[in-house]
Amino acid sequence: MRITQSNQPITITVVGAGHRADQYLEAMQKFFPGSFKITSVFDPSPVRLNYFNQKYGVDVMNEGGYQAFIKIEERLSDLVIIGTNDDMHYLPAKHALNMGYDILLEKPISQRLEEVLELKDLQKENQFVAVCHVLRHSPFFVKLKEIIDSGKIGKIVNIQHNENIGYFHFVHSYVRGNWRNNEVAAPLIVAKSCHDLDILLYLTNKHCKRISSMGSLSFFNHKHFDEKKMSKRCTSCSIEAACPFSAIKIYGAGIFEWMPFDTENKETLYKQLNESPYGRCVFASDNDVVDHQVSIIEFDDGVTATFNLSAFTNGVTRTIKIMGEYGEILANTDVKDIIVNVWGQKSETVKIETTLVGGHDGADEGMIINLMDAYLHGRPFESTLKDSIESHVMAFKAEESRVENGKVKNISRLMKF
Repeated sequence: MRITQSNQPITITVVGAGHRADQYLEAMQKFFPGSFKITSVFDPSPVRLNYFNQKYGVDVMNEGGYQAFIKIEERLSDLVIIGTNDDMHYLPAKHALNMGYDILLEKPISQRLEEVLELKDLQKENQFVAVCHVLRHSPFFVKLKEIIDSGKIGKIVNIQHNENIGYFHFVHSYVRGNWRNNEVAAPLIVAKSCHDLDILLYLTNKHCKRISSMGSLSFFNHKHFDEKKMSKRCTSCSIEAACPFSAIKIYGAGIFEWMPFDTENKETLYKQLNESPYGRCVFASDNDVVDHQVSIIEFDDGVTATFNLSAFTNGVTRTIKIMGEYGEILANTDVKDIIVNVWGQKSETVKIETTLVGGHDGADEGMIINLMDAYLHGRPFESTLKDSIESHVMAFKAEESRVENGKVKNISRLMKF
């Protein structure tokens, strides 16, 4: 770990020049201008390489992607940002660990549990490895933990936590998109919700003992495809106008502004949807990840929690109810107000006040501030590799439990707490 008092900028290698890496570098520029320099970028897209070069100035650009990075047997920088797709995290992370890089790694750490545990064992002493569990750095969850730690509601007894994916977000990412199928992505609870399991660990400050999980792909499947009325493409479907999952509606309205669709020209949009997986009927895709899942969790000291993950919501938000010995806390990331009820006292509404903006309600910026303060000045960092392993184990074991009809999985035995 490079704790330095020198005026030399941190040198950075970027592996995967996508949206996430760009967001993190923007935050570095905003809060730590002049403190870093990108020495090299590895990405198979010439367009992305040129974008990063124009925006940040890069010494070396390599179209070989992560495959080229793992062949280079010399250190190119102090820190490497691994922002590749989920199925491309393990190999560059393994190489970076072996080469002694400090690392900022997107979650999930890997799509396979054995690879997650292997990477944990490869970390060297004093090697700085940060995982992008950005919610720990969110002004919302930081304030929530502050209230819990104040002791106002006594010790936590039980938590109800919900991740409301949003129907349009689910069909985009998990029916039509990159995370739709277990052949190309991790299970939904790993890919989407290791964040949430990590937040439960963060808020309770407890280890997980046991987990059981149930869920299925109940709706977005071929059983609901009506050949007499529906088409396999939204552009030729007779009921498209009445369908809430219509790709023409979702992408034509610009809900996902960063998607490269021409929302102004109907003919071009139709052509784009006809040639991409994003134009497929949600009932005729190759998706196999669950559309709803519930997990029951036991932590140390008898603390219990339920975690509900669902596609069937209107908003993209997280809602949580924390029940303590002397009160309860109710919160919604969409509303951002936190309601605290202490038994026998008047209900209190706590406002979230922050100047942080951007992804995950300011959490991306919060993580980068924490990262740079830790990296430059040795201050504690909130989501290290060591911190992040347990939530991944919980997620993989929850998926095992789901497949085995809710069989209880012992987490403490695997983690050896």
